[in-house]
Amino acid sequence: RRVRSSGINAEYGLISEKQLEIYQLETFFTRKEILNIYQSFEDLNSDKVREAFMAGNYQVKMDYSEVIQLSELKYSPFKDRICRVFSEDQSGDMTFSDFLDMLSVMSMQAPKDLKAAYAFKIYDFNDDDEIDRTDLEELVNRVTGFRMKTEDVDGIVDEILKECDMDENGTLTAAEFEDILHKSLSSQPTLTLKCRSCLYVWAPTFCHHHSVHFVS
Repeated sequence: RRVRSSGINAEYGLISEKQLEIYQLETFFTRKEILNIYQSFEDLNSDKVREAFMAGNYQVKMDYSEVIQLSELKYSPFKDRICRVFSEDQSGDMTFSDFLDMLSVMSMQAPKDLKAAYAFKIYDFNDDDEIDRTDLEELVNRVTGFRMKTEDVDGIVDEILKECDMDENGTLTAAEFEDILHKSLSSQPTLTLKCRSCLYVWAPTFCHHHSVHFVS
């Protein structure tokens, strides 16, 4: 969402010059974008954030239940996974640095390979460094709101593995997954319509040309 730009100069004093420079080095955002994103972070719990930042405590954490109020996350079927992956302690709670990292990867400025790497982590539901059949079933069910019949889900998973599992071991590696996303989003896709349609729905947050509107 587009956050208000009023008060940016006032908020600037809550983040030191040195810390702003660090945030710029660690993300794809400009100083102005970081200040606008700070305002969005503060809006989630103003009293807690302002008190901490005024004291120079940039490690204050926003609870998961607060983070998911962000419009970019609120209705995502993957919001729990997104928050967990970008949370340093994997709790889903986020510092401002975690919050910035998440939105930086979502931004148009982030390269596709970085987006793909994080999407892989998000869809690896059992955290075993590969996307297996169980992960794919969970993914399809979340995308469809758990409304599909089991046999229909199985059919989609079979199609994905048939076309994308290059070494035919029943799982997708990070490299295979990145290749899939590039093919599914290319102007001349080589995947079938059924497979491509599923993949296209998979990653609206991370792999499309998504822009986070925090710039006034």
